[in-house]
Amino acid sequence: MDRSNTGRLRPITLALSLSLLLCTSLLTGCKAPNVADTELGKAQGTFHFEQRTIEWKGIPYAQAPTGERRWQAPQPPTPWEGTLKAREFSQACMQLGSMYGPGPDGYSQDLSLRDTFNQPIGSEDCLYLNIQRPLNFKQKLPVVVYLHGGSHVFGAGSLYDGSTLVQHGVVFVSLNYRLGLLGWLHHPALHSTEASPSNSGNFGTLDILQALTFIKSNIAAFGGDPDNITLVGQSAGASHVFSMMVSPLNHDLFQRAVMMSPGLLNQTPATGLAFANGLLQTLVILNGLAPDPESAATFLAAQDSAWIQSFLYGQSAITLLNATTMVPELLIPPAVFLDGEVQPVDPYGAVATGQFLNVPLIMGITREEGKLFTQNGMIIDSSTLWTHMLEFDANQPENTPLALEDVIAPELLPAERAQQGHCGATDFVMGGYNDFANLCGARATTALFRYLQNDVLLPLLSSQQSQLYAYEWAWNQQPFPWNVIHGSAHGGDIGFILGGFDAAIFANGYSEQNAPGRLALSSAMVKSLARFARNGDPNHSTLGDDWLNWSPLPNSAKRLLLDADDLEPHIEMQFQ
Repeated sequence: MDRSNTGRLRPITLALSLSLLLCTSLLTGCKAPNVADTELGKAQGTFHFEQRTIEWKGIPYAQAPTGERRWQAPQPPTPWEGTLKAREFSQACMQLGSMYGPGPDGYSQDLSLRDTFNQPIGSEDCLYLNIQRPLNFKQKLPVVVYLHGGSHVFGAGSLYDGSTLVQHGVVFVSLNYRLGLLGWLHHPALHSTEASPSNSGNFGTLDILQALTFIKSNIAAFGGDPDNITLVGQSAGASHVFSMMVSPLNHDLFQRAVMMSPGLLNQTPATGLAFANGLLQTLVILNGLAPDPESAATFLAAQDSAWIQSFLYGQSAITLLNATTMVPELLIPPAVFLDGEVQPVDPYGAVATGQFLNVPLIMGITREEGKLFTQNGMIIDSSTLWTHMLEFDANQPENTPLALEDVIAPELLPAERAQQGHCGATDFVMGGYNDFANLCGARATTALFRYLQNDVLLPLLSSQQSQLYAYEWAWNQQPFPWNVIHGSAHGGDIGFILGGFDAAIFANGYSEQNAPGRLALSSAMVKSLARFARNGDPNHSTLGDDWLNWSPLPNSAKRLLLDADDLEPHIEMQFQ
């Protein structure tokens, strides 16, 4: 991602900024502001004068989880010699290529991304983070740490740019954590004989804990306040925010939290073991040790733990990922095991009894969450969908004409046809694409996200925390047909709350026509996040309505509606 062209300063302002930084450094004898003096050594970042930031990329927060450290808790990084040139993003963590992750270089997203779909990309050496701060000398700034989503199997911190948010006096941190079966794998053969967090199988969860520990110890060197950290996550990243709040190993590592479209996929160790056994059988077949699952199970039953451990460690990361593509049940490994040490056995019970990190919280939902999960209702594959998305001309749609019939299955058209009856009931009649996404049919429906928030998380958290805010993001002003295909889909609010619209995945919806309202809505959301990070209250004078605390009582404050037409935002408090 090229972040050098976001924001514009006049040449005279650029010259003055550069002169100010150089002269101040020379006169005071202090280090250059792009050199951070961490506990591990000096790290040199890059000035971005046009976007008014200083940025450090690829800072290691743990040792590489390779070789014998593959399925182990992350180890603190070793000090480096000299000055670390923190100018390049690291590789992404190992994953199968998709539209939800980066290209092979760890950050690019373009048409060539489709060539990586379902192919292993990334590296096991991936535990790095990225930092952006304002182009000034201010210290003790509030810190926003962002955890990417991707169903625990896709994504990278490099895909998220905080340069707009940073202009509101915030330090922004993004990071990678281990994904999929390299991030979560529970099998007794991987356990040590001594008590260890590694025995939980929650390696990705432990990565995030290690990253937060590193940030708290070192963020002051980058101008951040280690006692004022806001942890933000979207989708799987939001579930990790929750897992950090309830983890017994978290000792006040952050002071505020934001959960955007959480989808809690917590699993029991028994579920993890079932997956691990299925993986082992597939690997045995791949390695020519058995011809089919039944004989593979018989073969494995005759092996001891030492053999299984050696066998697993002997597989390349590419082989491991390829094995997950052979059996549908292996594609999305279970994650975040409720082991009783890294995670409580009953996380909801932990919250109900106050045994969690109780911090002010914002929780968000999008109006049409399910529209990101409707591939099973389309007549095209992911590669073709990606091609349509990136080749679409949002400013002149007639140059790249596309109809709903080119994408959506005919039985789901017209899209607005209402569903009849309840999901699975005898009188059920499937509705069009909209209700397919929101009520029944999509791989994850809007109704599922609403239930988790409205009926489980918000009532539970409100019993413990009075500073609890909720929002509903409803923007769907994309040029046709994307206002129907995507609309206010899961993940669409990310660019708005971070203030960046250069991410490829939804760029087909951003036009010059919808820019005034879109940018004004985004500005309000960015200011709210910055204010919340500063003092725990997202309200500000340009929001347009008071953002009240969520209440479980009937006809009381619920969610702040965040919407806009082509020209202006529409923001108002909802009471139902």
